[in-house]
Amino acid sequence: MNVFLKISFLFLAAWLVSCAGLRDDARGGSAGGDSGMRDAPCEECGARGEIELKISGEKSYREWNREAYSRLDSSAVVGVLPTLRVKALQPEKCRMCHSFSADALDFDLARVEDSLFMKAFPKMRRELLLPGMRLPEADSLYIDTLSVKFLKSEFVEGKALSNLEPWVSRDGVEQTLTRELPAAFKNLLNDVAARYELRYITMPVRLDVEMLPGLGKSGGFTWKILWCMWDARYGELVFLVYSEFTAETTSRVAPEKEWASPFASRLWKMFSTDVNKLENH
Repeated sequence: MNVFLKISFLFLAAWLVSCAGLRDDARGGSAGGDSGMRDAPCEECGARGEIELKISGEKSYREWNREAYSRLDSSAVVGVLPTLRVKALQPEKCRMCHSFSADALDFDLARVEDSLFMKAFPKMRRELLLPGMRLPEADSLYIDTLSVKFLKSEFVEGKALSNLEPWVSRDGVEQTLTRELPAAFKNLLNDVAARYELRYITMPVRLDVEMLPGLGKSGGFTWKILWCMWDARYGELVFLVYSEFTAETTSRVAPEKEWASPFASRLWKMFSTDVNKLENH
């Protein structure tokens, strides 16, 4: 299946199987706002040039498991989970938010992931972990609970995987580290790998994006994400990246699409870094 078809199927599946992850589309502002704005057509989208963004307020944490990373099997099967928890925030009145939603964010992130995997591992087969695709329809209930189980799994400092606090407090740190996962978490990864004959699992754990119409020349947004890759067969973390920043427009083109584009270079660093030469800091 080519990249376009994979992305198209993911977009369709995200709408049909919204319970595969936790979705939260939230509006702020006062009541009685422009309730039809989200569905308004965009006659100028894609016709006014490129969206130009300035990145500021950046925080990040990057971690690689040197051994697991060094033995990456570039021809293995990797299971692709949709983002486990997406929060899409926007004000009540927002003329640039008509195409913005939790599902649209997840779809856009999948576009970036697929492109980078094709570049880094052209032989690696990526399989969407959604009923009707890699998973049989009969496994719908199992998948409905899987996201919640992962989010609640104990990971670092006794905190749940969904907790961003450990990574925010390590701003600017890049390191190689071998973590021993709690038995319950390791078994969960092993079970998914065995059930669907997978070697790896990619997992955008949390994605929080807030649209800010008053930012820059034509609006902007804040972005927070925790993204992990796991060697599910061995029950090990391969790498983890936490990325947080503010993106504001420097042109008259509003950020009505491609919100994940600034994250692409940050995720690519996880695939392109020579961990054998990395000095922890």
